[in-house]
Amino acid sequence: MTEPAVHWVLAAVFSTSLGVGVIFGFEPPLIAMALNRAGESSFTIGSVIAVSAIAVILIGPLYPRLIARIGLQRSVVGGVACSAGALLVMPYWTGVWPWMLLRLLTGCALGLSWIASEIWMNRVCSDRSRGAVMGIYGTVFSLGVAAGPGMLELTGTAGARPFQVGAFALVLTLLPLMLLRQAASSSAAHAQGAAAADQSPRGLARLLQEAPTIMAAAAVAGLVESADLSFLPLLGLRDGLDERAALLLVTVFLAGNVVLQLPIGLLADRFGRRFMVGVCAVVSGIGPLLLQGSIGRPLLLWPLLFVWGGTLYAFYSQGVALLGEEFAPAQVAAANTLFVMIYCCGGVLGPGVGGVVMDAWPQSGLPVLLAAPVFLLLLCLLADGRRRMRPA
Repeated sequence: MTEPAVHWVLAAVFSTSLGVGVIFGFEPPLIAMALNRAGESSFTIGSVIAVSAIAVILIGPLYPRLIARIGLQRSVVGGVACSAGALLVMPYWTGVWPWMLLRLLTGCALGLSWIASEIWMNRVCSDRSRGAVMGIYGTVFSLGVAAGPGMLELTGTAGARPFQVGAFALVLTLLPLMLLRQAASSSAAHAQGAAAADQSPRGLARLLQEAPTIMAAAAVAGLVESADLSFLPLLGLRDGLDERAALLLVTVFLAGNVVLQLPIGLLADRFGRRFMVGVCAVVSGIGPLLLQGSIGRPLLLWPLLFVWGGTLYAFYSQGVALLGEEFAPAQVAAANTLFVMIYCCGGVLGPGVGGVVMDAWPQSGLPVLLAAPVFLLLLCLLADGRRRMRPA
């Protein structure tokens, strides 16, 4: 493909990634508010929301074969369309079990679109620009997640309207991909050829053994991000902030995700992706340890949260870039699937573990939980670097 065609295809895939991000930020609070009005317990609400990530974990091993069979473009389009359809059905088929089933379907569908998009981007971009491409991807996805709650401010959370608006917004992000039918089809066919070779992978355990540090980055990203988003406001309330200021902690944290991904990606292309992940690990490990001492001092608190948020999400965006760098084309689909599955495992564990440590150690539990896995990742990176420097 020519370079302009690659740019247009990447723009189209970024558009669908924006839609997936919007639903990640839009659907959970909408479901939580609706079920809360119906009198459901917090445990029930959390279970309905979590089943989407659990679906990705359970069905993950099937994704490479499915993507190879139907192609990358159809995987992206089909996943988004199925998710939009599930949203349209939700206000008319209510209840815990129907919504749990629909969230299961949404998780399977969005997982397909999510993984296919990342495989596609890794296949069409070059090694010299891979970090920047994944940085843009991280920025676009984070913008979508941040925009999701904002959409609820406009639509409200009652009735069918918010579900319909969410479905419409999701389908709208497919238009660029549909308009680029010829260019998208040619790049998808090229990438699909690589995915097809993954129908007989060495196995997920083998892939984990080949790149344990990259997969550890996925686990740390999922666990720490989910614990951050769940408990930062609660930590702020316990340290004397009012509710609005406590919620602002998450807003500033997510703003760092949005703004810093592209600069980090450009630096990763220049200085090396493993090196930049290590730099981000240092910052992300120190950040939570300074948090409580900064609350009540806005000139320290807001820059700290901003930089911490951006560097933490780089574990995911640059981890995906490392997949394309480290694995042969025939392995990328299976490796990307494993990466996403591990990330989702971390996301499922984070809120539960965070709740336990906050109850056991109210003052120090959460900062230690947020910092310790990051420093373990840093040790893995250092050990991996030493191993790579040894002569063969």
